[in-house]
Amino acid sequence: MALSGALKAVIFETKPILPALNLQASHSPTIHADRELIMTVDSNALRARIYDDIGSGGLSQYHLSKQEIAGLLATETCHPPGFKVPRHAHDLTSFYLVLEGSLTEFSGRNRRECRMNSVTFTPSGEIHGNTFHDRGGRCFLVELTSGWHERLSIAGIAGWPAFVADHGEVTYLAARLYAEFRHEDNISPLSVEGLGLEILAAFSRAGKNEDKPLPTWLRLVRDIMQDRFLETITLSELAGQAGVHPVHLARTFRKHYRCSMGEYQRRLRVEHASRRLVSSIHPLASIALEAGFADQAHFCRVFKSHTGLTPSRYRARFSRS
Repeated sequence: MALSGALKAVIFETKPILPALNLQASHSPTIHADRELIMTVDSNALRARIYDDIGSGGLSQYHLSKQEIAGLLATETCHPPGFKVPRHAHDLTSFYLVLEGSLTEFSGRNRRECRMNSVTFTPSGEIHGNTFHDRGGRCFLVELTSGWHERLSIAGIAGWPAFVADHGEVTYLAARLYAEFRHEDNISPLSVEGLGLEILAAFSRAGKNEDKPLPTWLRLVRDIMQDRFLETITLSELAGQAGVHPVHLARTFRKHYRCSMGEYQRRLRVEHASRRLVSSIHPLASIALEAGFADQAHFCRVFKSHTGLTPSRYRARFSRS
């Protein structure tokens, strides 16, 4: 992810290096034998250079805000289309919510697609880089300080590899955490700490689902639903395309995604509506019909049940203005 003055990270590159700066790293991360350290970032300032040319302003020019609440270091970033963040490794376990746009994250031979509303969990020390797609991207990055290490272990996710949670509980909680950071008050520390614990628990559940092998036919059904979530799709139609019995499809879908197929489609519609609320000035009634809801009242009820906010409050909190 993007690096900031509020972050602790190290940058790696395999190309020949320019003369190294004399830096004092605040931590001593594990250095992989096939990588050479060319940059460190501490909690106060960007104190080194990156081999790749990223412009005279450095990485900090892409940071909109940064702050710490309850031991969570948060940075909101905004990157232009096609921007490439050099390979780097955070000293702290982190996660980030994609607020707008999309990107691809690379780590060794692994490739992770991170679209809007997805939340990516990244363990400390993992070397990775990011390439933003044709719309660029805006992200909310959160790093967990040492006070959260024991909580990571209790949640059972300490040492887990990186993974992407792209729907449901984790997204909802991360969006609420972002709202708390944007509208801080004297209750925020308590709220942020509680949301942080809920997110760790949600990551634990989502990560265990990642370990379950996904049948090819179920992946096909998921892709169809993601492509056609604005349409009316029947269970029988999806089962026919997958070549399985409708009852078997419904049970297997719930086992892997922890929700019914109807709930999954509603989440997709809510996520679509949330993007439209932030990126447009269209009235709620128009967005409701576009997203497949019967009317504005129905849209408002479903949207609030998923996000905890009415569409109007969501637009006010998450728009750039």
